[in-house]
Parts: sequence; structure tokens; C-alpha cells
Amino acid sequence: MKVKHSNGSAQSLSKCTGERRALLIGINYTGRPNPLQGCINDTAVMKDFLLGFNFKEENIRVLTDDQVDTPWMPTRENIIENLKWLLHGAQKDDSLFLHYSGHGGQVLDLDDDEVGDYDNCIFPLDHKENGVIIDDELHMILVKALPPGVRLTVLFDCCHSGSALDLPYIYTGTGYIRGSDALANLGHELVSGNFDPEALKNLQAKWVKLKEEKEKFELQVKLKAVHDADVVMFSGCKDDETSADVSVTRGKTSSANGAMTYAFTKSYRENSVQTYQDFLNSIRDLMREKYKQKPQLSSSRPKNMAELFFL
Repeated sequence: MKVKHSNGSAQSLSKCTGERRALLIGINYTGRPNPLQGCINDTAVMKDFLLGFNFKEENIRVLTDDQVDTPWMPTRENIIENLKWLLHGAQKDDSLFLHYSGHGGQVLDLDDDEVGDYDNCIFPLDHKENGVIIDDELHMILVKALPPGVRLTVLFDCCHSGSALDLPYIYTGTGYIRGSDALANLGHELVSGNFDPEALKNLQAKWVKLKEEKEKFELQVKLKAVHDADVVMFSGCKDDETSADVSVTRGKTSSANGAMTYAFTKSYRENSVQTYQDFLNSIRDLMREKYKQKPQLSSSRPKNMAELFFL
């Protein structure tokens, strides 16, 4: 199924001509178990990137764990408070941007609202003391509460981030909703091909698996679709993948950065007039040579992948 239109009203889509506001979160977990190297660098890269595309410094908040004893430490409480700040007072045609670089993971789903057995989550600096933030909570704060006519663009550069906001529509690089094109292609093979018994058995098994995935997708849409919310999320990998760092050389110095942050900013800087489909494929092309992770694009509503992506 290739989606060519939105089920939401045109009035609830943002033209992104109003105020721009951004929240950038980078956590290296310095001095704690399993520290990271490039997450604070990612926020600096992203802030510089956004300033070049009409975001004003006074409308950008940065939470990093090198800002000790300040309100800008990325604790659970501070992250949630600033997520709410990001949406507070937003009006039609505003453009909001959220960037998270840090640890991501999965925890057992306790309320049976996922199509799988796990909730995705992010790890605040104080997660051992005060807990993780799961996708259900992020969905309630950022998606359910988003005013109509406001765009929220999200970039998660962390492990297990494919459905970090529980958005129902996840797209392939060919512009199709993930799983739907594979099911259609396999159905065509089953009815038109000549197979030996073993090959036919294998294809039938694939059909059953893909049919189950399609049913899970339909359930996810029923549970999570919010057609008045204009949310687009780019994530560094699928739910079952991890995200890598990259060493970026600038002049005579090099620094660690998240591979997804690097590819996102590089692709858009080089060409800011790309369709959603072309932009996703450009990011994937930049990462394909060195990394196994596969960046994802998802949305709160059916998305025409031939439309231009803009901030």
C-alpha cells in the first residue's frame, strides 16, 4: 500500500512559517556505567545546524550532563519539564524540533498497549534512581498533546529507537508503509510462480509471517494513530538494532558524534530541497558503507513520501 494522502485535515498540517523552537538533549553519562563519547558533541552539531535554518538561539534549549548543578542537567524531571516547554504555547504553523542523543533501550510492556512485548525507552542521567522514560509517556507528552497545525520533527540518535514515539506509520525507502509492499510482492509470487514443494513451503511460511506483521501494523494504527498531530520522526535504527558513533574530522581536529546525527545534518546541509523519500534514502546511503543500522522514518499520520521535507 503506497500512501498518497493524509487522513487528517489539511488545516492540522503546519506550513512551518511561524515560530521555531528546539530542545536538544545529549547525555554522555560521564563517570557512570556504560559512558558514551559523542552525545554532548551531537547537541553542539545540531544547535549549529538549526541556527543555519532560521532557528533562533533564544528558542533553543540544550540539556547536557556537563552542565553540572544547573537546571539544564538531563535528569528525568528536567527532560519531562522541557518536553512540555517545547509544546507550551505553540500555535498554528509553528515548527518544533526535538533531538535526543544518549542511551536507548527496551523494557517489558506492562500495560499491553504494544504490538510486541516491549516498550522502547530513553535513559535520563538519573535513570537508576528515578527510572527511564518509556515510549508511552513520550507519546502522551509530545504526540497526544501537540496542538493542531503545529509540526514536531524528532530525531532520536540512540539504540532501539525505531518506534520511540509509538508512531503508527513507519516507511520504507521506496515510499511504502513497512511490511505492506513485501506482502503484496510475495502474494504476486505465490499466485504466478512455479515452485518445487520445498520452495512453496518456504514462501507460504513467509506469507504467514508477513500477514502477522500486517495485522500488528493495523493494531498499532488503531492504538496509536493521532490524525490531528503533525509529527515526523527520524530514528537512527530499528527497534532491534543498536546505533553507532562516528569520528568526524573538522579542520585539524576530530570528534565523536552519533552516526545518525552526522548523516541527518550532512544530507540536509548539502541539499535542503529533498522529498521525504529522497532524504531518508540519502541518510541511509551515507550510513550504509560503514554501519549495519538502518535509519527509520515514521509519522503520526499517513505521509506522502513524495512531498518535500522541510524544518
